[in-house]
Amino acid sequence: MDRNLKAFLAVARSGNLTAAAEQIGLTQPALTKAIRRTEQEFGAELFERSVRGMALTQAGRMLFSRSEMIEMHHQQAREEIQLIRDGTLAEFRIAAGTAYHSAVAPDVVKQLSLEYPRMRFRLGFEAANNALPKLMDGEIDLLFGALLSAFTEGIETRPIINVQIIAYASQDSALAQAERVTPADLVRRKWVIYHRDRLNAERLREFCSDHMLPDPEIAMEVDSLVATFRIVAGTDYITLANPYVRDLAERAGLVALRLEQPICSFESGAWYRQSLRDHPALLRAIELARHFAETQISGHS
Repeated sequence: MDRNLKAFLAVARSGNLTAAAEQIGLTQPALTKAIRRTEQEFGAELFERSVRGMALTQAGRMLFSRSEMIEMHHQQAREEIQLIRDGTLAEFRIAAGTAYHSAVAPDVVKQLSLEYPRMRFRLGFEAANNALPKLMDGEIDLLFGALLSAFTEGIETRPIINVQIIAYASQDSALAQAERVTPADLVRRKWVIYHRDRLNAERLREFCSDHMLPDPEIAMEVDSLVATFRIVAGTDYITLANPYVRDLAERAGLVALRLEQPICSFESGAWYRQSLRDHPALLRAIELARHFAETQISGHS
């Protein structure tokens, strides 16, 4: 990829010359020259410079959008050529959203490692809205998560499961003991939200709005699902998550509330770059994810 565009992307993403220079291994003067060359090439100022850092101008935002596509196509070309040359990838990197945390993603990677012993695997846990940029720029190869509606050039998706978000409470709480819980029963309850999935709070607010309830009182946002469950255990707090992490919740002392309907539901599945659509390990990963997800949810039926 063109070095000037690479430098431009680094500054645009970090908003700081020093951080961008460290990221791509250039001195700050060399990076400044690269930005100036790019501005001269396009005949426009791409950044507004201030004591707070570097902010994109209107022209810069347009170039940033195009440059991200160039970066992604460059990455895909490298992958396609590597597949032609070697027949496989040396490393396969997977990111998984919360529906795949407790069993699905670990079981997928475990099985893949047995079937592809020469391939190195890396598994991380991140919500789709956070991980999609990493998929686009090649930091990860496969993402399991919510299928967002926005179309992204060069990215394909395949549905795997329909995810329902449900409410959990401590097993000894009054709500947990109730045979039936209505949306109105959740009023004036305090919520602990798993923060890494930024859509959780939005989903909860939409649920309250749909049932003409006041906005939920979010007492805490936590960056770990395990920590979220631990905080809720033994308290009157409630939280929300999907049924696929029910075993994890129950081990922490939580139970799913018997709500009349879920907080929300949405399609979830696999995201991947078009250049990898026929890669055997990717196809097998999707097949395994579907199998393990169906097996896990049937165990709770």
